[in-house]
Amino acid sequence: MGRWRRLSGWLLRWTLRLLGPALLLYILWSNRDELALAGETLRRVQWFPLVLAIVLVFPFVLLKGWRWQVILKDLGQDVPWRRLAFYYALGIFLGAAMPGQAGDFLKAWYLKEDGYDLGAALLSTVVDRLFDMLLMGLLALSGLYILLRLSSALTLLLTLGLMLGGIAFFLSLLLSRRWRNWLIERVLRYIVPAAARRVLREYNVRAYLDHFFLSWKNLALGTAISLLSFSTTFFRLWLLIPALGKTLPVEVFVPTMALMGLASLLSVAGLGTRESVLLAILGVPALTDPAVWSRGEILSLSALIFCLGMENLVLGLPLYLLRPLGNRGIPSGPTAR
Repeated sequence: MGRWRRLSGWLLRWTLRLLGPALLLYILWSNRDELALAGETLRRVQWFPLVLAIVLVFPFVLLKGWRWQVILKDLGQDVPWRRLAFYYALGIFLGAAMPGQAGDFLKAWYLKEDGYDLGAALLSTVVDRLFDMLLMGLLALSGLYILLRLSSALTLLLTLGLMLGGIAFFLSLLLSRRWRNWLIERVLRYIVPAAARRVLREYNVRAYLDHFFLSWKNLALGTAISLLSFSTTFFRLWLLIPALGKTLPVEVFVPTMALMGLASLLSVAGLGTRESVLLAILGVPALTDPAVWSRGEILSLSALIFCLGMENLVLGLPLYLLRPLGNRGIPSGPTAR
């Protein structure tokens, strides 16, 4: 029985990992007649907006490190901003090749090696991810414009209700201990695997969760920082459009990028899922008017977005070689003895 469970778990993990690349291969095969146009579009790319989009990764990482510092302070961990920005960059590197960017959580172990509490570091990483999901959900609300153009009023109302309910739920997790307890005792115990629950108990994450809450001040500050970092991200993505010599209405661009970001969490490096969202939205002339995007041009935009993601690997590798995980045996943080 145990052997079968391990085998089924292994098959499930690899199915999820290969689903995105398989979807990408199908999309490329289905649009093989457009690949030449995609290549020609990339050869004519304008370099100034592309280089600017690449360089803007640095303020993005600094803002993320600042938000992480705000969260950790509520958990009693005072960590220098520069160190957190450095570890955040390492976390982005480690998560770049994993579905859902799960490797991003490994940055908590860097804090543990520096003598900070691992339970607090893990919880801060979860809350940090909740901020991103909350803001992404809010930005995805602008996708109602697309639904209004393409769907019925009933579909629009149902989608709006589900999105608002999800946002209210995330806020309650950040601010309400009662809701967190209900989620842990009535829901997560049946969803989270037993092995993961044992790790969480081992590092006493629940003890931090019981007393942790974000004050309204820190919630507002964290949200403001998130808005700045998201503005940087969306500006970087927008720069890719003039780099291709194209235009796109802002009311279509924002929800498209938000939905693409959510879909990219489902596969390694967003492969397949990113292209599916872009083709589904930008391939509708009524939405992109007055510009018309061919499928080849959409694939070239996806390729540039993929290159921005690969920037995390290119820049993160030397940082990881400078500070690999597990190379510090003696803690140097505030809890070192």
